[in-house]
Amino acid sequence: MKADRVEIKFPAPAVLNLESQFAHILTDEAINFLVTLSDSFESRRQQCLLDRSRKQRYIDNRKALYFACSSLAIGQEDWKAAPCPAEIEKRQVEITGPVDAKTIINALNSSADVFMADFEDSSSPSFANMLSGQANLYNAVRRHLKFTDKEGKNYSLKADAKTVLMVRPRGWHLEEAHILIDGKPISASLFDFGLFFFHNAKELISRGSRPYFYLPKLETHLEARLWNDIFNLAQDLLGIERGTIRATVLIETIVASYEMEAILFELKDHAAGLNAGRWDYIFSLVKRFRQHPSKVLPDRSELTMEVSFMQAYCRRLVDIAHRHGVHAIGGMSAFIPNRRDAAANKLAFEQVAQDKRREANQGFDGTWVAHPDLIAIARQEFAQVLGERSNQKERVLLDTERVKPEELCYMDKVSLKVSEIGARLNIEVSLLYLSAWLAGRGAVAIHNLMEDAATAEISRAQLWQWLKHSALMTNGERFSRKLFRKYLREEFNRLLQEQTHKEQSHYLQQARTILEKVVLRQGFVEFITTEAYAYLLDNETTNIKSQTIMNTQQENQEEAQSHNEIISEAALMEAEWKVQERWQGIKRPYSGEDVMRLRPSILPDCNLARHGCELLWQRMHTLPQVIALGAMTGAQAVQMAKAGLQAIYLSGWQVAADANLAGQTFPDQSLYPSNSAPALVRRLNSALMRHDQILNLTGQGSTDCYLPIVADAEAGFGGPLQAFELMKQMIEAGAAAVHFEDQLAAEKKCGHMGGKVLVPTSQFIRTLAAARMAADIMNVPTLIVARTDALDATLLTSDIDERDRPFIVPGSERTSEGFYRVKGGLDAVIARGLAYAPYADLVWFESSRPDLEEARLFAEAIHARYPGKLLAYNCSPSFNWKKNLDDATIARFNSELGKMGYKFQFITLAGWHAVNLSAYKLSQEYALEGMPAYVRLQEEEFALADQGYSAVRHQAEVGAGWFDRLLLSITGGESSTTALSGSTESEQFHDQKK
Repeated sequence: MKADRVEIKFPAPAVLNLESQFAHILTDEAINFLVTLSDSFESRRQQCLLDRSRKQRYIDNRKALYFACSSLAIGQEDWKAAPCPAEIEKRQVEITGPVDAKTIINALNSSADVFMADFEDSSSPSFANMLSGQANLYNAVRRHLKFTDKEGKNYSLKADAKTVLMVRPRGWHLEEAHILIDGKPISASLFDFGLFFFHNAKELISRGSRPYFYLPKLETHLEARLWNDIFNLAQDLLGIERGTIRATVLIETIVASYEMEAILFELKDHAAGLNAGRWDYIFSLVKRFRQHPSKVLPDRSELTMEVSFMQAYCRRLVDIAHRHGVHAIGGMSAFIPNRRDAAANKLAFEQVAQDKRREANQGFDGTWVAHPDLIAIARQEFAQVLGERSNQKERVLLDTERVKPEELCYMDKVSLKVSEIGARLNIEVSLLYLSAWLAGRGAVAIHNLMEDAATAEISRAQLWQWLKHSALMTNGERFSRKLFRKYLREEFNRLLQEQTHKEQSHYLQQARTILEKVVLRQGFVEFITTEAYAYLLDNETTNIKSQTIMNTQQENQEEAQSHNEIISEAALMEAEWKVQERWQGIKRPYSGEDVMRLRPSILPDCNLARHGCELLWQRMHTLPQVIALGAMTGAQAVQMAKAGLQAIYLSGWQVAADANLAGQTFPDQSLYPSNSAPALVRRLNSALMRHDQILNLTGQGSTDCYLPIVADAEAGFGGPLQAFELMKQMIEAGAAAVHFEDQLAAEKKCGHMGGKVLVPTSQFIRTLAAARMAADIMNVPTLIVARTDALDATLLTSDIDERDRPFIVPGSERTSEGFYRVKGGLDAVIARGLAYAPYADLVWFESSRPDLEEARLFAEAIHARYPGKLLAYNCSPSFNWKKNLDDATIARFNSELGKMGYKFQFITLAGWHAVNLSAYKLSQEYALEGMPAYVRLQEEEFALADQGYSAVRHQAEVGAGWFDRLLLSITGGESSTTALSGSTESEQFHDQKK
């Protein structure tokens, strides 16, 4: 059974009893259905998320967005979506809310045309909430749902209720951590959709309805195509006719606003409409244009639907929806009535009426409200425009009126007002919403507005954006870290005084930690809810009341030392270590305060290292494997980037042989100056930067030019202090990852030499801790790779560590140097790998031959104790590959290793062997033939031009054109000494094919 591959992680079963309570939801048949969906589509989901990162880099590089067209739509300009089912022809008022029983009953009993049951932004995704939501909808579909509140009031569904049910699953970026398939979390989208569809699709059809969905957070038409394929497979599996499902897409990202027509086309057989999700849309604008100073947005209160880019967004959405025959649904009006405050009530009604009047006049066919009391007001405003009509889908723009691409992000006339009030409000809303979300509530009334995750996202995103670009405030100050911390401390303390329960204080403290972390982090956090999810999971399994005393003590201590920057930063750092996925399973023998005490007041700029390690981490978690070659020159690094490799390896062997600061040729025995490898890292990064600059002359440069560099730190060139300094130099030079080996530095040998001397396991762990401390002090999440040479090493410096004693040769005499004799082998390798795993991001054992079975045994042993631990493998030139393996095994070697978890695979000496072979062949042929030998090389270079090779134009390749542009810029375009103009290269190499 497929269910055998699934682990369901129930939190606190003694308290919640979720397993028995929801056994009718998590049946084996339903789980098998989920596994089938996941097996079929998870890899495509991951690719879509990777494409989002690529799109972000595209936008970061100031490249313009354009209207996308589905490749499938070519020649079908007049296409229409599938006909609208009769029961949703009229969608003038839709009410939305979370999936608790009371909300569902009240919404379905209301006079709204549609109720959107929301597993996403208005729900807090605790497992109890998600499962109870599925159970509530299961009962609602069958008209069995009932609820009794704390006061004894009973709620049940009316027999004649006509409101149509639609369901919004969570977005593609989210995972359901409680359902593991082969050890990995299932997509939250597939979990929410799959369970609802499996249990309710046929029941809905039997009752004269059908399954309806809202699709959130889509960015591209390929993501829509993914949903369409999921719909088709799901319908096929249950024997339901394709096209039965209908879905409305929330256009709530800036990228989707450019691709909405292609998105709609991909879903045309299942499409029911487009919806304008305004707050998430504005959040997306901040997120995607985060590197653009010209796109800084003002206070949230200034961002009305009247600003030009929001009007363009609405006009385009209505036009696209109507041209292709589907509904255009307006966004949420967050105002909610307050039955205890007549003035607030009157204001809410007026604001909602005004908002809905605008939408009806813009051409929308319906709208969203957050409260049943607002349904009549919204319906009245649409009735005044539509009269007796169900919708106004006939309303489209003339060709001359259609929105232009630049209008969607034109912000030049937007107010630049950034105020203290606006900043404090963003902080307050973020804290209040997050604390409620962590307590299990996803829809929260704040200042007579119904807020959900979208509001928290835009609030914290604006704070980050203002900080990033030092926004000038109306009080004359620049928004700064110091100012943010001041406002945060004051708002937190004020809210803390208003809390009536200690549990609320606990959640508020967590909210503060999360907000401070995401706002102050140098890189933009894609979604705050993914950061907060780890805390939510922790809260599920923690007795909150038992922790309240400890948390209160911590709060009091932090309050007493609120001006102590070190304590504050240390607490934030340790919280991040605890909950951030990046640090799960990583041990540190020191505290956050230790790091802060040792950190300088001004840190060096380590953007290259930070970019590299974050990119490498992402690639190792999204690609089957990352393969790399060893580079020893800047030119080799550039060619690797052009040729499509995902990373670069920097080998200590190559540094010793021909790339060290001593200018000597050495064997791989740590004979060269210790700063040679950092110098080479810097050299490779400089070459990649020049490559980027050259491409930028024609607008083609991007951060993709900067491949992550994994650098060899040998055995650390000494003890932990020397390892610390070397690691620091590597980070300053821009290394993404650094590896250390467990040999004695003074006797260090290449992994494929004899005479290797191991240090005790505990001593090498000190080296790893020193490297981690250096990365923490530099505030860069550099990856640390732990290599063991225990497979073939025969000597050990000391028997001090009991973990090493089983491998000391019994009865053997110590060597003349005093070393112990040890037996190597796989058991020794595994023992050390298990000891190092908690202190390293990747583990690598140096092998003596290419052996997949040996690699499998090592991987299984590591993963049995540390599931998911990343592994590295040296596909060494020291192996005679053809002697050891047949061609078929060689062809699948990388992919087989990748399946085992060896996510980083590299050929250490590729650069050295490539340059020696090519130099020898050219020299040999030139000695025999003269010029024909070189011309053949040049012709081969010309032939590769179509594949991206450009080094045949060597002057341009190293930046002559870039420096010409620099000279012309400096001289105002008046210079007679530019280099490429008049060069033989410009005259003879302008067409590389000839």
